[in-house]
Amino acid sequence: MRSIFIISGEGVIVLFRVQNVFKTKLTWYLLSCIIISGLFACGCGYLVIHFGLNFIENAYDDQNMNKTFQIKYMEDLQRYVTEQDITSDSISELKEWTDANTYVYLSIYQNNKVIFNSDYTYEEAENENSEEVNAETELMDSEYLYRLALADGTVASVDMFCYDYWKYYYYVWTIGITIGIIIFIVIFTRLFRRKLQYINAIEKELQILEGGNLEYPITIKGEDEIGNLARGIEQMRLSIIENMKKEQQMLQANKELVTAMSHDLRTPLTTLTGYLEILNMEHIRDEEQRKHYLELSLQKTREIKELSDELFEYFLIYGEDRKRINMEPVPAYALAMDLIENQFLNLEEEGYQISSVNSIDETDGDCMVNFKYMHRVLNNILSNLEKYAKKDSPIEVAANKEQNYLVLRVSNKIKTDLDEHESNNIGLITCERIMKLHHGEFHKYEAEGEFTVKIVIPIKK
Repeated sequence: MRSIFIISGEGVIVLFRVQNVFKTKLTWYLLSCIIISGLFACGCGYLVIHFGLNFIENAYDDQNMNKTFQIKYMEDLQRYVTEQDITSDSISELKEWTDANTYVYLSIYQNNKVIFNSDYTYEEAENENSEEVNAETELMDSEYLYRLALADGTVASVDMFCYDYWKYYYYVWTIGITIGIIIFIVIFTRLFRRKLQYINAIEKELQILEGGNLEYPITIKGEDEIGNLARGIEQMRLSIIENMKKEQQMLQANKELVTAMSHDLRTPLTTLTGYLEILNMEHIRDEEQRKHYLELSLQKTREIKELSDELFEYFLIYGEDRKRINMEPVPAYALAMDLIENQFLNLEEEGYQISSVNSIDETDGDCMVNFKYMHRVLNNILSNLEKYAKKDSPIEVAANKEQNYLVLRVSNKIKTDLDEHESNNIGLITCERIMKLHHGEFHKYEAEGEFTVKIVIPIKK
């Protein structure tokens, strides 16, 4: 029973593969090319054979033409009998001659008896009982019989039928089949040439892409499997170009970041070095002055530590994969309330004015977030507000639902007395990366002395 099931399973698999083959558009195109080419080839081959056979029959199936062939073969037969010394007793030796001349039929008569027939072999015993020809028929005087002189001096009558022209039938059939095959190949090649040219074009375009020229587009034609293949290659080419552009942008952003961080780190380091050199001098004897320089040195050390922490956080977030971070559902309403009411309390305690609006409803759905990373975003925003926002102008915080997204906007007036080395934007770059990990967006705007950040988080029902 097990072997039966195996055989049945293999049959099902083969049938399934055959069905899949006939589902493809390219297969049907090939079948249509074969059918059309075959019909034309069979039609042309049939016409060639039909007219060829008719021509041969009209040209050779004629009494005068047959007479010419019969005379030629009788001369050859008489010469063969003379050379081989064939008598009426050894008449069966003519079998060799008839075998060599396959398109000739012979019947030889003597004394009103059939002594030889090319279709049979007559022995002496059979000759004695041979069927007599009607005595009323004068064989020797018949115009359709030929005289054959045997080696023993006797004379026999020969009834000959020549089908010599039959060999041309084989030539006609061979020519007809050959022409049919040629026509099939020519028509099939012409019908399929467009596909072959398209395949060759794709091959050349792939060679160009292989050479490094990714800007060269792939030609897309048709909706069959070859067209789908070309479409896939073109999409892959565009994806590679897009990834290369993104990689270049990321490399450029990292380069600019490293340059900015180097500049931002060099400034406090230079100042710190100057303070330490002053403290190292022996002429400073005032204890208050020494404490002052020590405090300034500690302040610059804290700035350097803060910059290094931000840089570490950026590269930590940059190396994360969005598929690996753990996210959990949080109601959009609760998330907005936490962002607006809880996270901004510290700013209110420090004297900042907060103007908040929450337009999110409790039934609006959930947001998939990672609390650790989301707190980093909020901490960066709060840190920027503490550094750059005016205390005498309100900070506006608004949470709204736009389509299927929770949108949080935070706007503040910018201080006018900022140190030129104080901002490096690494915190905002980190926020942008974190929101991408959440399948969301992070945008920042600055216009007319006002700075705005916009956080976009997807909402799922």
